[in-house]
Amino acid sequence: MRYISWSAVFALAITPFLITSAMAGGKAIACYQQATVPAVYKTVQERVLVRAASNRVVKKAAVYGYQKRRVLVQPERVSYRKTPAVYQTRQRHVLVKQASIGWEYRMIKGRKTLCKVKHPPVYQAVSERVKVQAASKVAVRHPAIYSMVKEKVMLQPASSHVIRQPAVYKTVNRRVQVQPARTVWQPVKIRGCRY
Repeated sequence: MRYISWSAVFALAITPFLITSAMAGGKAIACYQQATVPAVYKTVQERVLVRAASNRVVKKAAVYGYQKRRVLVQPERVSYRKTPAVYQTRQRHVLVKQASIGWEYRMIKGRKTLCKVKHPPVYQAVSERVKVQAASKVAVRHPAIYSMVKEKVMLQPASSHVIRQPAVYKTVNRRVQVQPARTVWQPVKIRGCRY
């Protein structure tokens, strides 16, 4: 901007002289023409944010598995078994008639004779049912009954943790203007104008 101002001032300052000289038909001792000086650029490196820092929660589900477990189906118990009485049939001799002495007639040598007679005891064999073994109650032990069952169990509880993701930056090249374009008066060598 400063260059443009000075160029404009210089142009305004010499314009009356040029007009006057041209009108007067005098001899030019120096000539100037306007020229444009292009803008000046340079490439600069700049660090720009691509992705802001963030936190990410990672959740881990609980882990389950199966395991076998021994369970009681029926506890130990005791039952009783009855044993009936045992009988046998045995024979024994029973006195039916005791020994005795009595009188009876006998024929001895053709003559009727009264005799005193001794009678031996009379026994008879009888069968009878005899209890050999009394009825009894026997304890029978039944051991406990177990079974294996498959059940679902938690091997590892659910958990979560935070993962911090840092910001991501990138270096980019950017073209910036160092000096803007400007118009200046530059001396020129042309015929009819001494330089």
